[in-house]
Amino acid sequence: MRTSNRLQTYPAALVFGLSIVAAMGAPWLGAGGGAVATAVQSESTLISMIRAQARRLVFDTVLGAADAQPLFMRDRRRYGLVKIEPETGSYRIDSATLAGGRVLARISSQVTYTPLGLGPGINWWWVDQRGGRWRSVLYSEASDKVRVTVLDSLRSHPHHEWRQSIARVVEFDTIVAFWSTVHGRCVPALNLPAEYWQLERASPWISPAPPK
Repeated sequence: MRTSNRLQTYPAALVFGLSIVAAMGAPWLGAGGGAVATAVQSESTLISMIRAQARRLVFDTVLGAADAQPLFMRDRRRYGLVKIEPETGSYRIDSATLAGGRVLARISSQVTYTPLGLGPGINWWWVDQRGGRWRSVLYSEASDKVRVTVLDSLRSHPHHEWRQSIARVVEFDTIVAFWSTVHGRCVPALNLPAEYWQLERASPWISPAPPK
């Protein structure tokens, strides 16, 4: 990316990968998995649910479990830090509990980041299932608004078991992604390109043959 004296930003997609503690079936859990809530839900009701649940939860603030990265670049310098802190019990959540709605992470941002709906200060990340579809919801305290993304599916990791909640900020091409653990599955906050998931393969690039 070329740099200049003008402000430059990375177009970003917010992604939280969640490893969900129990190994659950096929590699992908589509819209039909887990409990389904079909009731119409207003934005104010959803915000109230997020706030109430967030007050009862504990979040891991220590880097290693949590993560922080800059969102912007200017004059070859990165700035505008964002930090994701996983809810300490999220790695134990099963699909039925997640379908009913759960705050999975607290996100603190130095700056407003419109592409993701991030406001300065505290933001909350919530996932649920409505009308048979998984949703990712980002709530900004500063704007008192939510941004909802309907997900294609949840990604399963049946051969992995995480023993704590972990969150990461991932940069992939033009995407800034957030990743966290929730019991053998990944829950993206936005739908990612297939190329991203190829990085989960063991040694995705093989060594070339040595010169003869």
